[in-house]
Amino acid sequence: MAIFVCYSGKVEDGEALIAPLRGLGRPVADIMMRRPYTQMQNLLDATQPKGRRYYWKSHYLPGIDRQTIDVAVEHAGRIRSPHSAILLFQIQGALGELPAGHSPAGNRDAAYVLNIAGSWEKPGDDDINIKWARDCFEATRSCSTGGAYINFLTEDEGQDRIEAAYGRSNLDRLAALKRKYDPENFFRHTKSVSG
Repeated sequence: MAIFVCYSGKVEDGEALIAPLRGLGRPVADIMMRRPYTQMQNLLDATQPKGRRYYWKSHYLPGIDRQTIDVAVEHAGRIRSPHSAILLFQIQGALGELPAGHSPAGNRDAAYVLNIAGSWEKPGDDDINIKWARDCFEATRSCSTGGAYINFLTEDEGQDRIEAAYGRSNLDRLAALKRKYDPENFFRHTKSVSG
């Protein structure tokens, strides 16, 4: 298990908040340190080298409860590749301080993103690794808010998941802007907001 911490407030406050975490056992490594945000953003880049095969699914979660933990642990025990992982990203804080209609970012009530990240080496292992990710996704669906993080949507997810990412009213607003400023659909290589 790995825990990554990012605190954007006063250094002293952040150090006080992580002190109990640092008191837990003896970690294999402790790389918690002050670092620029840009370095934090690419801290995990080396875990996803070019040439590997990837498939992921995700949900927003309202919190972490016993059911979520039990299902995640059960499916972590079924991981088919040493490169795959189940990740929890805490997103509480500033995201939820603004009203839902403030900007297109939907799901401001979510507390976590659960990302089921399949990663493997050989094309012959595609089916078993994709199945693992999909099975874990379905098993955790009842724990979810029903929302989705737009950057974690895959090619096989349709308009319903795009709506789950933005919310219907935000998606309608984005679609109107898209029709006005991009009528030729120049920006078409992302998930469509055409509504």
